[in-house]
Amino acid sequence: MTHLIVILTDQTFFYRLIPKASAEVLSDIQIGGSRLSQYGIDLPAGFAEANHFTVHNWRDWVIALPVEKADFEPIRLSAERRLTQRQLDVLCWLSEGMTGKQIANRLNIHARSVSLHIAALKLKLQANTSAECVQKAARLGILKPGGR
Repeated sequence: MTHLIVILTDQTFFYRLIPKASAEVLSDIQIGGSRLSQYGIDLPAGFAEANHFTVHNWRDWVIALPVEKADFEPIRLSAERRLTQRQLDVLCWLSEGMTGKQIANRLNIHARSVSLHIAALKLKLQANTSAECVQKAARLGILKPGGR
């Protein structure tokens, strides 16, 4: 059994439990996004043709994130946009679904500091929301399923 999550660029997502090995699901999606329909995931018209999916596999989980073909060149953060260790810590806890207050307690810092780290993450990753920060970090390879 494989847990399949597909997160689209507008932050909508699909979840399916697939009765196949994760390696097989991973291979199907890497071949082409149009093959997602066989798993009961109906993408918006033209979406699969206009996008390529980066696919991450961790244990029995497969996570697919779209990358527009025009933007498919590898993206790297410039030196001035590199994340600090504390920003990486906050990002990691955000990816686990923690709130700012929970992160502050975990890292033993003030909640306002967490807010400032999140604001810096949004600026550096060119994101509008915390969820978008996590999504972009995953696309860039900064976050890996199951940890950094």
